[in-house]
This record gives sequence, C-alpha cells and structure tokens, in this order.
Amino acid sequence: MRDDGITRAGEAEIHEWIQTHLIDPKIVITPTSFAGDRLVASGEGEFTGGPLSFAFVFGIKDDRVTDLTIDPV
Repeated sequence: MRDDGITRAGEAEIHEWIQTHLIDPKIVITPTSFAGDRLVASGEGEFTGGPLSFAFVFGIKDDRVTDLTIDPV
C-alpha cells in the first residue's frame, strides 16, 4: 500500500500504518463515491484540518486486492 508518498508492504508495516493513521486518531471514513477501482471518502477524526477527502485506488486481481494507493482529493 502507498500513502503519504511511502510504500508499505507486509503485514507488520500495514498493521503499523492502520494503528497510527486510523485507530490512534480515531478516524471515521465515510465513502462519498465509487467508480471502477477508485473509492473517494471523507475522513474525520482527532487530527488537525479535518475532515479531509481521500481517493483510495485499489489494484485487483482474481477478485483480491493486490495493492492500494491513497491520495488526498
């Protein structure tokens, strides 16, 4: 997965990202649109500047997510 210009791979790195970017700041992600491989959502939580919109772009192969890129919208 790629977020903030940094690529994270493997269970440990992705778990750490989830903890520090979603769980600790208590982020609630609300989808606003979905088309093809791109989900746009609003993120609100305990961080400065919110809510913010993000695009989640999924790589999919054989009905499985193979990669994820998150970019601000």
